Amino acid sequence: YQFAPKNVSVKVGTKVTWTNKTDAPHTVTGKNGWSFHSKTFQPKGTVSYTFSKAGTYHYICSIHPFMKATIVVTK
Repeated sequence: YQFAPKNVSVKVGTKVTWTNKTDAPHTVTGKNGWSFHSKTFQPKGTVSYTFSKAGTYHYICSIHPFMKATIVVTK
């Protein structure tokens, strides 16, 4: 399992949607100061977040913590 792509750049105000294309449940769980923790989303499910501040957002799946990715949000 992995987030794809692992690194994404977006502008402030962008709504990012993750789609679970695997056969297992996942989460989007912020790390390093980002306190976001999504609901667990099942296969074919989605979760979304709108980024309102510039910065670098690191996250993992709390069920599979080896799944890591980053979103860079710019003005």
